[in-house]
Amino acid sequence: MRAHYRDGGLSIELYDVRHADDRGKVFEGDVAFFLGQARRTGGPILELGCGTGRVAIPLAGAGFDVTGLDLSPHMLRIARRKSAAVRFVRGSMERFRLGRRFRLILIPFRAFQHLLTPEAQRRCLMSVREHLAPGGRFIVDLFDPRLEYCLPQGPKAGVVRDSIVHPETGRRFRVVVRDRINDPFRQTFRETWDWTERDSKGRVVRRVRDELSLRWTYRWEMRYLLELCGFRVLACHGDFRGDAARYGAEQIWVAT
Repeated sequence: MRAHYRDGGLSIELYDVRHADDRGKVFEGDVAFFLGQARRTGGPILELGCGTGRVAIPLAGAGFDVTGLDLSPHMLRIARRKSAAVRFVRGSMERFRLGRRFRLILIPFRAFQHLLTPEAQRRCLMSVREHLAPGGRFIVDLFDPRLEYCLPQGPKAGVVRDSIVHPETGRRFRVVVRDRINDPFRQTFRETWDWTERDSKGRVVRRVRDELSLRWTYRWEMRYLLELCGFRVLACHGDFRGDAARYGAEQIWVAT
């Protein structure tokens, strides 16, 4: 089965249109937040898990020297088509060597949670530390796990979004999440995403299935993990307005 966001397909083709309007969503205001941090630290900036450039391109547009790293060649193909102002590099955030240091390193939109073991998370954080300039800042965003969604049976599946319009073909899509399987011991879950494409007459012309796997990390676990890897935590926010951390919101860690 295809891996969500990595192996090509509709999760990538429709990524930008699905996330074009962030009002009321969990990452509302994140680009403005990262811009504010960049103005405090200066560049250069490294974004890990940059995807199609949703964050990296506005940062470059504000005049910063930006490098974006992502594992998916399909995501990077879209990103390079959108902007030549960012240096996009294919690689894994788990282990990377770029030969330079950065004043600001970002892992936005929960991309860190694609690392499915504590060992992989530690390797990522050690690579970040090696690339962070003295006095620089590291910011990583995770969701704060709600315990009812971490039970072995998991939540019921449901429609994620209906009537998504493909930006190139104009065809409409419906995406449904099915068969969420939680592993509370490893703190991971796996979801099956079913995509259905219909033509102008409503006929099904394509069906695609892919799988999304993430690891949840508890708040104090993440703090200890950062400290274990040599970081000093400056703040942990519950949203991109800078509000205090709270249960079930975001974990937006700022460290040096």
